[in-house]
Amino acid sequence: MHFLNQTVLWALAVVPLLGATAVWLAWRRKQQLQQHYGEDRLVSRFSKPVRKEIYQFRALWVFFALSALLVALARPSFENGKTEFPAGKVDVIAIVDVSRSMAAQDYKGVINGHYWSGGTRLDMARYLIVNEVVPSLKANYLGVVSYSGEAFPQAFLSDDMPALGWVLKRALTISSAPGEGSNLDKAFQLAFQLYDVDSNPGRKKVIILFSDGGNDNGADALRAVVSELHSRNIELVVVGLGKLTPQAIPVSQLAEQDQVQMQGKEWYEVDGEVVRSALDENVLRYIANSASGSYTRISDPSDFQLGSMISSVDAKYKKGEQEIFYIPMLLAVLFFVLAVAAPLEPNTEQPKPGVAGKQPLRRHPTSRR
Repeated sequence: MHFLNQTVLWALAVVPLLGATAVWLAWRRKQQLQQHYGEDRLVSRFSKPVRKEIYQFRALWVFFALSALLVALARPSFENGKTEFPAGKVDVIAIVDVSRSMAAQDYKGVINGHYWSGGTRLDMARYLIVNEVVPSLKANYLGVVSYSGEAFPQAFLSDDMPALGWVLKRALTISSAPGEGSNLDKAFQLAFQLYDVDSNPGRKKVIILFSDGGNDNGADALRAVVSELHSRNIELVVVGLGKLTPQAIPVSQLAEQDQVQMQGKEWYEVDGEVVRSALDENVLRYIANSASGSYTRISDPSDFQLGSMISSVDAKYKKGEQEIFYIPMLLAVLFFVLAVAAPLEPNTEQPKPGVAGKQPLRRHPTSRR
């Protein structure tokens, strides 16, 4: 993170003095108001005392508020540049594994946002496509194939990126492709068909595979896929998702039919045993190396650098900034509210007659009625 207006930060040096001065003036004002109504020894009997400690506590909130406000004015931001490919040069198909193992929450807390709050492997794949691949392919084509036991054409090749983003956010879900397991061969065969239907022969073709390594096909099927990638001159980018240590699959992240079947259970089970899944890099590395492609394991979104993964295309890195000034601004408002709402004196209500040792007034026995 860096600041676009760093000179404002020099004002932080005077914040303690300003905060202390403001609160001291408020405290003096309160004292002057009490003195205005009479002598201190008399007024103090019928009013709550002015305590310096309370004002010191309020000064702390004012200090935090002013500091947060200055940080917001300094415009904190972090670099958010994108790699952009030349218009009309690249046709990309993203092959995404949507089997149950992709529901493991390996990225919980790593990615944020309404559509990715679960932190699953599929959430990470969706996040990378929407936030990295789509912005890079302006005026180029992108298609999406999801697969489980069968392959499904989630989106045909198109340059309508807003529509593709809508599909990815809402339709690309666990088990959105039919069948059981992970049939990698059928996913590639469907991607080849999409290229035959919609791709321009003069464009560079790239397949990006997002998977945790699950595969129900034998070595012969994988060798046939690699051979066709070479014959079609399609570049392959393989993205490994998940951790190397086995993780349980939460039922809450699975498809609705699985949630009904596993009702009352926290983790997905088969024959009474909790299913655990880990990233299997062997298959993914084999495909990437055999197809002369690239392989990247994702621990953080920053691990995905599409510009460096695709060769023979003059991709340009376009600098960008994402400002987050609103965060310290909200904190400044919160601290100011706390400073204003903080009580100036403790609750020291006078005890009622007959309570805490106080006796009610009684008539003297000799007094007249």
